[in-house]
Amino acid sequence: MRILSSAQACGFGPVSKLVAITPLLAGSRVDFVGQGVALDFARRHSHRFHRITEGDTSRHEDLAQGLADADLVVSVMDAELVFRAVRAGRPVLFFDSLLGFWLTDRSFEELAARAQLVRWADHDTARYVFDTLAPHERILLAHLLARRSYAQNFPGVPARIAALAATGADHIELCGPIVDRGALEGALTQPPPERPAGLLINLGGFQNFFLDYESHNAYLDLVRRWVSELAVARPELGRILVCGGAFRRGVTETHGDVEVEYAFLPQTEFLRQLAHAPLYAVPPSLTSLHESVILRRLPLLLPEQHYGHIANLRALRGTVAGDIAASLTDLGSRFIVPEDDLEGTKALDRLTRELLTDESGYRRLADHLDTRLTAYQELTQEERGAAVDELGALLGGPALAELLDLVDLTPATAGSTA
Repeated sequence: MRILSSAQACGFGPVSKLVAITPLLAGSRVDFVGQGVALDFARRHSHRFHRITEGDTSRHEDLAQGLADADLVVSVMDAELVFRAVRAGRPVLFFDSLLGFWLTDRSFEELAARAQLVRWADHDTARYVFDTLAPHERILLAHLLARRSYAQNFPGVPARIAALAATGADHIELCGPIVDRGALEGALTQPPPERPAGLLINLGGFQNFFLDYESHNAYLDLVRRWVSELAVARPELGRILVCGGAFRRGVTETHGDVEVEYAFLPQTEFLRQLAHAPLYAVPPSLTSLHESVILRRLPLLLPEQHYGHIANLRALRGTVAGDIAASLTDLGSRFIVPEDDLEGTKALDRLTRELLTDESGYRRLADHLDTRLTAYQELTQEERGAAVDELGALLGGPALAELLDLVDLTPATAGSTA
């Protein structure tokens, strides 16, 4: 079985799911084509792929040969790949961790009608029907176009699946965490690091359709300032390890008596650090939440990097993790942003950049972070365990491996249920 795969290049979440999925496609040759942070992450996990190619899934010339050779296409939140695969007559397995998040003013009936046009109309009509949808709507369309699709559980997702099923789309299934179970289980069996961190901070891939490491990066600068102050104020932490894609060139600093290391660790090493970290802080990323729940590490949720994190945190309010989170939206009306993925993210970047030169505003944020960290530290082990169980109940679902076992992956029938 020859499989062509890709993942949306927005942070490490989508591509980490693809890396988690490939071992479940036993006996298949999985090729990857992609760019940006998705390509970086895939290259760091090259053992999971037969071939890795830099390419843009919106460019015909970057996909034509791969699609011609493929028996099946696997897409993690890359709607353009789904469009081109369907037009080439290739069956698609589609995976999505944010089905409850995608915004649309269109009815699902209209989207279902558009899916039929994309599938059966002439090329120009299909292209127009797809291109006139907003980016979020294209992902919803990808669910409708796929042979089978899998939606990771989160508040709002079961209702979305039911609404799509009402249009006749009975191939969309709820699943539990789409994470690398093998790597997580391996982390639990590894000995503690020789130099464990008193506080582990995970800033993830960070880059998306707007944020980057070079210009739209004020969030990273704010965190670095807070961490340097925290190290001086809390010598008992001993060592702070800050991980993320932005730190390809590792840097180690000393502030007071505390060593602060910024690094982009291999995933297996990062998970080992997480499995033994006494304190763990991360923005409200769903992949990070799932990993921390499986490793039984309650996270302190850091302020939102982009609009999607605002939506995630809203859904977590009422849980211990959500209620002790550090959030920009808790700092007053100044941090109210447009209810739109792109415009909301742009506004967050602008507001965080303003804090770099607004000393009183920065102090409010730093004090808020310090207060939340103290509240997090004061939780007993029993309270943390109960909070992890609370998250697990909210995020759990059918095991993806078991769902994929029901899919016939022989070339002639790829993507059908057994």
